[in-house]
Amino acid sequence: MKKIAFSMALFLFAILAVSAQTVGEVKIKTLGPANLSYRKSPKKVMISDFQVNYQTALNLEDSKKGGKLWRGGLKGDAKASLTLVLDGLNPDDLQKLTDQLYQDYVEDLKSKGFEIAPIEELWNNKAYEKNREKRWELTAGQGPEKGKEFGIILTRPTTQKFVVPFRTMGKDAIPLAGFADYAGNTESRVVNQKTDFIFNKVVLVVNVFEDSQSEVSRTLNRHAGNARVKAETTFVISEESSIMFDMGHFVPRGGVEVTGVMERQKFDVAQTPDRDKLGTDWGVLRVWSVDHQEKSNFSIVKCDPEKYLQGAKKGLNAYLDAVVQKLADKAD
Repeated sequence: MKKIAFSMALFLFAILAVSAQTVGEVKIKTLGPANLSYRKSPKKVMISDFQVNYQTALNLEDSKKGGKLWRGGLKGDAKASLTLVLDGLNPDDLQKLTDQLYQDYVEDLKSKGFEIAPIEELWNNKAYEKNREKRWELTAGQGPEKGKEFGIILTRPTTQKFVVPFRTMGKDAIPLAGFADYAGNTESRVVNQKTDFIFNKVVLVVNVFEDSQSEVSRTLNRHAGNARVKAETTFVISEESSIMFDMGHFVPRGGVEVTGVMERQKFDVAQTPDRDKLGTDWGVLRVWSVDHQEKSNFSIVKCDPEKYLQGAKKGLNAYLDAVVQKLADKAD
């Protein structure tokens, strides 16, 4: 009986721990024409891409070059580096979350009266005709993969195909220099066409680490010649996230913070340069000698996978729901 009571207590504690998470205010910033409206647009949405980028590591570096001191003497180079790695997540669980987020997103759009356009209609659009097979692919998510930036796990829903440029799918070869600009220009051409759908692209970013050094600190260290990097844990739907509906881009201003997910930890790595103000006499010569100094820190940060997944789901759904409501409001 005691074992049952103890197990129940643990179960209730786990529920309370997850339910203690709080989603901060979602402030949507709209980028696009001042008179942005979807009242005359078809009630059909073409989801060209839906990607969720999960940050699992952060690397920061700062270096200062040495040289002559203002009042005589010499200082050496200084370098500080910090690498944080998140531990405890199963990438397959992130993929399952992405699949669920996409399903919820589609259901929300439909509940607001929007139809989902078949992706083949976009694939056959004339904007993609030139070298289509060399620059684009029609594909569903292939499971968790390496993102474009260090420490990012990129996922797309495995249940739906999207029109994806090869570069963002992690291909070894980049078809064209400057292809990212080409991709954006191609999407703009689709938006500027007269189509029977609203072009939609969803890019979501979940951050667990952030650069926490203030601009004042950077300035002081720059003048002193000190190398320094600072970071701390967080849990936020980054303002790098963006949901595009034709010419309108809806971003979470300031991000969407979810509390109760990550334990707050701070990291600080600082390195002062070696200085030789007096030098050494060598007969008729005076010689200054300094060493180059470097300090680094590699830290593994533990996370509770259940708290992470619940927090990500709550925060991302809050952002997605807010944007879909904005779309619905501007379509009425």
